[in-house]
Amino acid sequence: MHLREPSTATLADVAVAWKHHDREWTSDACVPSADYARAPQQEPVLILGDHEITLDEQASARLCAFYQIPTAYFRRITPAEQHFVMNARMDHAEGEITITYNDLGITDVRKPTKPRVEADEFVRIAHRIFPASATVPECWVTADDLRLDILGHDVESGVRGGLRFGQNRKQNLAPTVAPILFHEDTTTVIEIPDPTLKIDARGISVDKIAERLAAEALRAAARLHSDAQHLVRLANTSIGGDRITRLHRVAAEHGLPVRPLADITVDLSRTDEPTMLDLTLAIGNAANNPKLALDSTKRAVRTKLQSIAGALVVDEAERCSSCHALVAA
Repeated sequence: MHLREPSTATLADVAVAWKHHDREWTSDACVPSADYARAPQQEPVLILGDHEITLDEQASARLCAFYQIPTAYFRRITPAEQHFVMNARMDHAEGEITITYNDLGITDVRKPTKPRVEADEFVRIAHRIFPASATVPECWVTADDLRLDILGHDVESGVRGGLRFGQNRKQNLAPTVAPILFHEDTTTVIEIPDPTLKIDARGISVDKIAERLAAEALRAAARLHSDAQHLVRLANTSIGGDRITRLHRVAAEHGLPVRPLADITVDLSRTDEPTMLDLTLAIGNAANNPKLALDSTKRAVRTKLQSIAGALVVDEAERCSSCHALVAA
């Protein structure tokens, strides 16, 4: 098992870190331009009429994403070439652009017709459910995505319940929320997949999107105790003789990434009589491998492992429902 250091960050800390006073600029009167061909010691700037904004690497990545310039390519070319490519795209782009910025730089680049829930709004929604002292094991905001994990109190012995907020910001998709469980002994996070927790953000205002997200967050929080119970009950299902067969069946059914299989197999071999709980925790805990946890490019793989572990919890819940239905009949 890969044990992670306990997080000291709280929801209050995230509220401070994500709080900002943004201003918006829309290209209804003029086209933006960028100056990358500056003196060697000077950072490039984005020119919005009579206002200039310094462009760091993340801000340039946001502009590249909007104007469909491959980021890796853009970073490799010279400043003079960057200047030419970026301004050429700006001059020939169709439609308007809205740029959101604050004292720290650019925070968002999008079409004016695409509303977006700001990062600090996710924190405000979380505050309706969790206290300011709630633990935040992971959170980030980038040009591509947003993630905010919050843990509350124990919902079962040794299992804490929480919520995971997310959004694909690169494509400006609707925000998401999902229940998560945290197994304290193994420091394993499990995301419980629930396709009914879905937000339709088409053709509505930002305020309405936030309102729907808050409602779905309450629904997700309401199921945490039941999910934790089903996780614990997995300890009653032995997979002793066919642990490898069961693992490969799960891998085939849920598209388990290949590379973590070795870690998961080793974890299962440490127990003489492994159970479905051991298998579930081994899969979720593979996301704690430092090779994945410390590499921001592996976030999707980690989330996949955590959600596969959650799918096993959902399978257990469905079996229990089937059994209750048979008994009732």
